[in-house]
Order: sequence, then C-alpha cells, then structure tokens
Amino acid sequence: MKLFTFFLLFHFFLNQNLSAQKTILSLSNCIDRSKKNSYLINAGEKKTEAAQKRYQRMRSQSLPQIAGEMSSSYHRLEPYSFNQNSVLLTADWSLGDFFLNTARLAKQDKLIAEKDEEQQHLDVSLRCALLYIHILQQQERDELLQQRLALLDAHYNVAKALWQSGNRTQFDLLQTDAEINRLKEDITYLEIDHQNFLQELGQLINDKNAGEIELQRLETEQICNQQLPEFSAETMKRIPVLESFDLQINAQQIYTRTVTAQQLPHLNWAGGFMQDGDPTGDGDYWLLGIGIAFPLFRWNVSGLQKQQSTALQQALNFQKQETERDITITINRIRNKMTKLKDVIQLQNQRLSTTENAYKIAEANYQAGLMTNLEYLSAQQQLNETRIAIQETQLAYVSELVQYYIITNQPDKIAEL
Repeated sequence: MKLFTFFLLFHFFLNQNLSAQKTILSLSNCIDRSKKNSYLINAGEKKTEAAQKRYQRMRSQSLPQIAGEMSSSYHRLEPYSFNQNSVLLTADWSLGDFFLNTARLAKQDKLIAEKDEEQQHLDVSLRCALLYIHILQQQERDELLQQRLALLDAHYNVAKALWQSGNRTQFDLLQTDAEINRLKEDITYLEIDHQNFLQELGQLINDKNAGEIELQRLETEQICNQQLPEFSAETMKRIPVLESFDLQINAQQIYTRTVTAQQLPHLNWAGGFMQDGDPTGDGDYWLLGIGIAFPLFRWNVSGLQKQQSTALQQALNFQKQETERDITITINRIRNKMTKLKDVIQLQNQRLSTTENAYKIAEANYQAGLMTNLEYLSAQQQLNETRIAIQETQLAYVSELVQYYIITNQPDKIAEL
C-alpha cells in the first residue's frame, strides 16, 4: 500500500513538472524560427546560389573554349579509293569578354539576389513580429478582463448579500449578473481570436503544439521610456531594397561594356594530325592554324542595346527615388506616431490614477447605499478600460518601434527588446 501511494505521488509530481515545462518563446526566438521555416527565404537562398553559379559560368566562358574533333571519311574515286582520318584540337577565345571582364554583370546579379534575400528576411521578420505583438495584446486584454470578472463575481456576492438583507433590490443583482455574462461573452470571443493567431504563429515557426506556446512578455513600459531612435541619411543606406536598386543601376552600366565586348574579335586556333590515305598525296601530316573573326556590320545592334541600357538606368533611378520617398514617408509616420503615443501614455497614466480613486470611492459608496449599482459598474468598467488602453498603447508603441527597426534593417535591435 505504501509503495502504491509513493508511486501515485511520484507520478503526480512528475506530471506537474512536465506541465510546468511549457514552451516559452521570446520575440527573437520566434523570428529566428519563422525565418528557418520560410519557403520564401528558402527560395531566395536558391536564387542566390543560382546567381553565384551563373557568375562562375560567365567567368569560365571568358576563357578560351577548347574542343576536340575526330573525323573519318572514305573517298571512292576511279581508279582507286582511300580513307582520311583526322584528330583536331580547336579553341575559341572571346577577347572582349576576357579583357572587358563581362562576367562582372553576372556578379552584379549575384549581389542583387543577395540583397533581395536580405529583404525577404526582413519581410518574414516583420510579419512574425507584428503577429507576436498582436498575440501579446490579446493576452494582456484577456488578463485584465479576467481580473474584472473576478471583481464582478465578488461584487455579485456583495450585491446578493445586500439584497437578502433588504438594503438593495433584486435589480442590482440582475444588473451585475447581466454584466458578468456580457464580460464572459467578450472573453470567449477574445479566446477564439487568440487561438486562431496562435495557430498562425505555430505555422510560421513550425510548431505543431501551437496551443501550448507561451510568449515571453516584453518590458513595454521600459521600452516606451527610451528615447526615439535616430534617423539619418546613413540609416537609408543600409536598407536592402535601396541597395538592390543601386546594384541594378550599376549592372546596366556594366552591360554597356558587355555590348562593347561583342564588337571585339574572337581568336581561333586549331591543331591536329591528319592520316591521309590518298596514294597520290604526300602522306600523313600535322595541322596548325590560327585565325581571327570580327563582326563587320550588325545593323546598329550595339547602339540600340546601349540606348536600351541607358533607358533602363533612368527607369531604375526613378523607381529608387520613388521607393526612397515612400520609405521616408513611412519612417516619418512611424516616428511621429511613436512621439504621439508617448504623450498618450502619459495622459492615460493620469487617467488611471483618477479612475482608480473613483473606483475606490464608488465601491465604498455603493456598500454604504450612496451610489446606484449602475454607477458602480460604470466606475469599474472605466478603470478596466483605462488599464486595457494603457497596455494596448504601450504595445502599439513597441509595434511601431519593431517596424522601424525592420524597415531600417536593424534586426539586432529587436533582440534587445
């Protein structure tokens, strides 16, 4: 019997410990896992790899291209027949590709692919971070609603006792009961959305037990008290999408060198051995030849290609300026909103102090019969709404800050939150 009791206790404590070991993920953990699980990033990595291979191929093509050739022919003549067999080694060398280093164009494509991949990392990070913060907002709201529900339950017991003693009417009890049911309804709807967003996060980070995920809290109050991040021209230089435009413009400039390379000659040479079976010939012999091939007339193809490249450079420059302007507008909007949110938080903290005092007075006055139940419930509701508003405003500030860090390519700052 003692052994059985010991086994039950051991099993109980074991289960308690296992349940306590719940998965707790920080914001940086979730972002790292979402990037590892992103098909978009995996595709970007393969595109970068393909661009690297293309660059290596273009470098190889700028070197002499060597080929081997073997042939055999039978000649039937009158009054005799004979065979000719040959083994040749040929080479073709594009002098323009070699001396003008046209493989640099493929290298630019590789660098562009790397910047596109870097931007994809930021896009995935932004989606995960905003989802993470939204789930935290729901958790904070749910906790505050649960706290109010506990206060309402306690108030219901007080109202019931006062009604039974004849100091209050049953209407107070019904009002409180209706408010409790309405609050439970709000909590239920909130839990539905919360589970849906947890499932989405579980898909992003490849966690099948999404319902067991617990997100690490952010020190929102401390983060909101920090100074706004600095914004300067240097900030714009590290944004991948803008760097990609610079690389694309540079690629078009290199392309004009590629066009020039097409106008330069190719160097050809060949060497080998000929086995000549012609009885009237001089017998077997060795071959060695060299030649040069260059374009004579290409119908202004090169000029049109250069004009096309110039037009593309201008188009890319306009696109960069438009993108840079949009990013500047977004960053200014974020910084302005963060500044205003700081002011709102200060006002909300002042309102919290007022509503806390009002609630304490309302609670005492209700029990003394100096205030109606509806007035008491209104004071409690205002206190709860103020607490929720502060939490949501603080998390909204953090959300804007995270967007700023991701847009300006500072993901390391997120890990410090």
